[in-house]
Amino acid sequence: MIFPISRQGLQDIAQFLIAGAVVFLLLALVRRYRGGEWRRFAISAGALGLLVIVSYALAFTVAPNIPTPAVPFTARFAQNPTPDTQETIDAGRVVFQANCAICHGPRGLGDGPQAFLLQPRPVNLQLHVPQHAPGEIVYWITNGVAGTGMPAWKDTLSDTQRWQVVRYLQALASGKVDR
Repeated sequence: MIFPISRQGLQDIAQFLIAGAVVFLLLALVRRYRGGEWRRFAISAGALGLLVIVSYALAFTVAPNIPTPAVPFTARFAQNPTPDTQETIDAGRVVFQANCAICHGPRGLGDGPQAFLLQPRPVNLQLHVPQHAPGEIVYWITNGVAGTGMPAWKDTLSDTQRWQVVRYLQALASGKVDR
């Protein structure tokens, strides 16, 4: 079983918990200064501090590290123009199996026959795809990922084919298609 939250996700959660702990600590200090009941706020700040420690402990021990290559801000908001239909998913599967499975494997697990020759190894797309906007994924497919074996497909695949692959990967990760 794969831990359901990535290292980056747990670090984000810890940052929000730190902010909450600071707020409760400030409330405790204000209440103590004014002579009111402050212990509740201090206990809340301590509890949030403990959750921060747990989040970071999980982040750096059991959570998978999914490095995220840089993407232009506008790419995150690109919407998939292909319809969310079985035909689109099937077309995406055909393109994926013909071009991507050699590295990413037939089920997108990063275990294709070429994967073991690449450094770093291809990512597990079933884990990676749900954590990113469709525009980010199509950007990486289009332009490749620097420092990895992921090539740019903009000259090989049409825009429609790239978006169909995204539909297929989303369906694969959500369990809509056979794994």
